[in-house]
Amino acid sequence: MDFNICRYLQTLLIIGLVFWSCEEEQELSKDCAGNINGNSIEDNCGVCDSDTTNDCIEDCAGIWGGDNICGCTDSTSYNYDSNATFDDGSCNTSIIMTTFIKNVEPENRCSGSIDAKQTTDGGYIIAGCNDGSAWLMKTDPYGEKEWEQTYNMDDWWGNRAVIQTSDGGYLFAGWEGVLKTDANGTMEWEKRGVLGNTGKHPYYEDAMEHSNGNFYLVGGGPVIDPNNTGKEGQAIMVKMSPSGSVLKTKFYGGQCPDDIFRKIIESNDGKLLIVGEKSHGESPYPCSFNFRYWKDIWVVKTGTNGVVKWEKTYGGDFLEKGMDIVSANQEGYVVLGQKCKHNRNLSNCDSQTKVVILDIDEEGNELDETRLPGLYHFEAGTEMALENTHSGGYVFATYPFGNKDIWLYKWGEGEETMDLKIFLDDGIAAQSIHRTNDNGFIISTLGCIIIKTDSNLSF
Repeated sequence: MDFNICRYLQTLLIIGLVFWSCEEEQELSKDCAGNINGNSIEDNCGVCDSDTTNDCIEDCAGIWGGDNICGCTDSTSYNYDSNATFDDGSCNTSIIMTTFIKNVEPENRCSGSIDAKQTTDGGYIIAGCNDGSAWLMKTDPYGEKEWEQTYNMDDWWGNRAVIQTSDGGYLFAGWEGVLKTDANGTMEWEKRGVLGNTGKHPYYEDAMEHSNGNFYLVGGGPVIDPNNTGKEGQAIMVKMSPSGSVLKTKFYGGQCPDDIFRKIIESNDGKLLIVGEKSHGESPYPCSFNFRYWKDIWVVKTGTNGVVKWEKTYGGDFLEKGMDIVSANQEGYVVLGQKCKHNRNLSNCDSQTKVVILDIDEEGNELDETRLPGLYHFEAGTEMALENTHSGGYVFATYPFGNKDIWLYKWGEGEETMDLKIFLDDGIAAQSIHRTNDNGFIISTLGCIIIKTDSNLSF
């Protein structure tokens, strides 16, 4: 045989053997579990199996198979997350977290009733009176005074309300009238009395700025409609322009005295929703002498010019009062009030008055009612205030019966129910409670005390 042919055949034989060897090795390959031709795969955590649904994943800290919870771990930050185990850099320190309790009586020299709200710069605006006149004080985020102003408007009696307006100024409403200031507290305009009768006071209880840019004020009680003097005491709603022009004055109520609007909010559909109390008298005496003990919770929905869309009363034969109202997460409303089933023995109210919480739908139909015993009784109405929490729940502040000074109650979706009755060195009850930008609350009390809490009502 030719030598070259032998070499050629030998080379072919070697190539064939190599190919056969590689094919055999490929056919005998094993997976991570050692199974020949198996389909198990080792994941990033070193776990070998054939189930791809349980492959480990990378947590928010970049650790495969880790269980870190990412968030803000700085307890001084607005968005601190107590459950977070890894700081993801999201901490927001632009919002100041504070708690405090302040006595503003040295400045507010004539009234135990004050209102306080947070301002856009993180401070607070407080409404009260000084030597019988309307008074405002602006504070920093820690409750320290920045400025105060006293105005030539009588305000030594009744409640008062203040809001910061969209132009950065302030609107003060009290029993004699309303005044508007700039951001530094300098008065821009005022309106006293009732349209058509400036000598009569409106006894304002609350004020708001609507999304349409106009102001709405409500109150009443000893207010008489100049066009219907046969009705003894009416609730009132006044619509005003940003420049102070009275655009509409409307009166509401029945024949009996002391119908009062307590709070007004913009409804979920951009109209107006007002809560208060309406006298019904003691049957068969429709306007009884002790009219303050014969009332119903009263909710009225109107258009932006005060035309009634619907109105409802809630209660029985004796005493109920509506004191505040908030939106129920854009699906109906929550109403806060008080109830005393005195059975014609008026002194029973001293120990039997209860908190009433009503859930109503967009048409005012009652969905649920909760009653909590232990509310202190004032004949003119125990101060009560209601607010939404940041997580979708609610909180009220009021005055408990017994030896405590303030009652804070939190409940609802996303909230652990809290029922706190607290002793204060100064101050009682609560005229207002408003949520602050750190998800805490600012509370104003009778006795000239303002309280800033955190989201868990600590201070």
